[in-house]
Amino acid sequence: MAQYDDLPIQRITAVSLISIAVTVVTILAVQVVYFGMLDYVNSAKSASGRYSESDQILAGQKRSISRVGVNDEDAKLVIPIESAMKRMVSQAAENHERNTAENDDT
Repeated sequence: MAQYDDLPIQRITAVSLISIAVTVVTILAVQVVYFGMLDYVNSAKSASGRYSESDQILAGQKRSISRVGVNDEDAKLVIPIESAMKRMVSQAAENHERNTAENDDT
């Protein structure tokens, strides 16, 4: 009897498709694990982060805008930022009232 030398195409196709499916599922699983661990590591870093240098800079800036005194560099008067804002608002209101009164008179 003669034997055929044909390849088992159906078996090769089935094994190839199963191999591709297993590879795709493995890649997706690795990505899920990676991004899960990445989020865990980033949240741990954020929770334990120390910002001492920037905190010191911000504290210095806060002190500098909330004090009354004379600037050492140019000898100008320094007032707290809150006072300056209130003063500017009151001056703007006065200017607005004055302009409104002048316009009403004409």
